[in-house]
Amino acid sequence: MRLVLLNAMRKAGRFLVKTDFKKTTKTWKHQPKFETLISLKPPGPTILIGTDDQVWNWLNEGTRPHAIFAGIFTGKSNKKALAFPSRFKPKTRVKSLKSQAGSSGGPTVVVPFVQHPGTEAREWGQLIATKRQRWFQKQMERAMADAAHASGHGQRSP
Repeated sequence: MRLVLLNAMRKAGRFLVKTDFKKTTKTWKHQPKFETLISLKPPGPTILIGTDDQVWNWLNEGTRPHAIFAGIFTGKSNKKALAFPSRFKPKTRVKSLKSQAGSSGGPTVVVPFVQHPGTEAREWGQLIATKRQRWFQKQMERAMADAAHASGHGQRSP
């Protein structure tokens, strides 16, 4: 039974990464690698999916308002100013798994520092968990029924 559940959880994890987590980065130039951890410890079967990709985590969790300084002020480079387009449209939206074309344009702004307003959390992890909770429960029930049937102690799941 344990092995059947673990295999079903691995399969569910691969499905979630492929169908939901990768959807959040579909239009990105770099593709984060998602890791899956599974557990049968109480309170029950659990799948934890995440990444160590800094950009994905910043967007998922959001960032606080913060100052950004040109490199000469931080010692990271000899650049005296930041330069960026005045208009920007992000590729992702808050509480949406879709990733779409973003854009930037307009006159170039050149300044020694900016006060970044922060990034509103996309909350992809919570969104996927809410969306897939019932689906995951059914997958586990089906796996248990199949394991019981294989051992001669139950009916096969529909």
